[in-house]
Amino acid sequence: MADEKRLSLNAWVDKDKKRVVFAEADSDFIDVLFSFLTLPLGTIIKLLSNKSGLGCFDNLYDSIKQLSDQHFSIEACKNMLLSPCSAAAEYYDKLKLNVYGTREFYYCKMDDCISRTRCYYSSVWQTRCYHCGNFMDGVVRWRNDETKDAVFVKKNGTKFMITDDFRVTQSSVSECYDRLKELGVKDINLLEEWLLEFGREELLNLLKVSLRTKEALTNICFPDSCLQYTSPQRNKWMDMIMNKSKGNAEFEIQEMLIRLIVNRTNNKVVCAELGKEFADQLLSFLTFPLGSLLKLIGYSDSFGCMSNLYDSIHELEIKYFKSEKAKSMLISPKLAPFFGYRKQMLYMEESSPLVPSSLAGCQKCYWDNNNSPCSTVCCKHGVQQSHFIEMDPMLAKADTYMDEGFVRSDQNFLVKDDLHVTPMSILYFIQILKGQGLHVNHLEYGEMVLERAQVYNLLEAMLISKTALSDAISSRK
Repeated sequence: MADEKRLSLNAWVDKDKKRVVFAEADSDFIDVLFSFLTLPLGTIIKLLSNKSGLGCFDNLYDSIKQLSDQHFSIEACKNMLLSPCSAAAEYYDKLKLNVYGTREFYYCKMDDCISRTRCYYSSVWQTRCYHCGNFMDGVVRWRNDETKDAVFVKKNGTKFMITDDFRVTQSSVSECYDRLKELGVKDINLLEEWLLEFGREELLNLLKVSLRTKEALTNICFPDSCLQYTSPQRNKWMDMIMNKSKGNAEFEIQEMLIRLIVNRTNNKVVCAELGKEFADQLLSFLTFPLGSLLKLIGYSDSFGCMSNLYDSIHELEIKYFKSEKAKSMLISPKLAPFFGYRKQMLYMEESSPLVPSSLAGCQKCYWDNNNSPCSTVCCKHGVQQSHFIEMDPMLAKADTYMDEGFVRSDQNFLVKDDLHVTPMSILYFIQILKGQGLHVNHLEYGEMVLERAQVYNLLEAMLISKTALSDAISSRK
């Protein structure tokens, strides 16, 4: 698109060795780079069209797309998983190049519902109105912020150095010198300065390669060269993670039951049958922000360059950030409002909903008057003051009870080792056995109780492996 906003990056390239030595960027580019850490996994997979390369997560995401609405507690739950909101969404419109799209809010267009003193809206498509139970199909777009204010880092002319593997520091002679020494660069004349420009597609490609490799910038500059994907090994310090883990003490589940079919010839999980509690745990991982996963699991080799990016934010002094809140949002991103699952065994903090907005008169008159509030004496609906309140998308009509969590309480699911999920059905089970050429005497049935440590193992395996269930279960032995 001719008028598309673009960001630029100066890169110094060793053309003979086909590698980027380092690059330099301003705050606009750094803001977008840092924003990657605030994205929920489901949003990353959606942006990358199911090609994130994050272990089994692409399969899990695709499975949810294939499930019909009847398997979920309420229709909005499916959209919460496929398009999870970010707690940092209010910052995205302030980015010089917002690749995530303008925020939309949904409200009920029924006159009786928007002419009350309390009106509701939601950030999730297919949320049902609290008053009438119909879908909220009215759309309000978040007003773009055209100010030039900083987003995450201060907008004061500071330049930042970025290494090929996303270590970010303030530009300085010492950092430049150390990098040249580290890579054994002796003759500066062999380096070429390249101006890299990024539009939306280029930034999404940068996100994709940065999740897969430690040489993100090199793969941008030399896309035809062999892409060296990282092959992370399973960590050996799960006990340490378990000891430092926190649970939601009031609502946490201490353990869950899983029913397994195992191939006795190779001890691999063929499939498992899941009830509601386990399914909700599994699906809720898609709502976790990337930065919180890095904080929770503490990878060094996984996530490509993202571990270095996360560590860089930790190490950057607060003077480079717009505020302590901005830095905290990057190193400890929270779940979006109402996206927390109270029975989640892996603790993840949820952000607070937006403060309700108030205006004189009712919302209907406000919109009928071209976004101009009416006076309290002229509101034809007799409303002196109305409040526009963010609604929990998991709630239905006021007098309707819904299951807690994402899936219905009467649903069981069949999940393969690669996290492909289907509704529980003998048909699907037989198809799995036939697809793998298995005979009944190859199989063994068993039940296993999973505790919090095994849920950590499962999440880790889902991120780096195509046989997540087998890896998670085997780590228990």
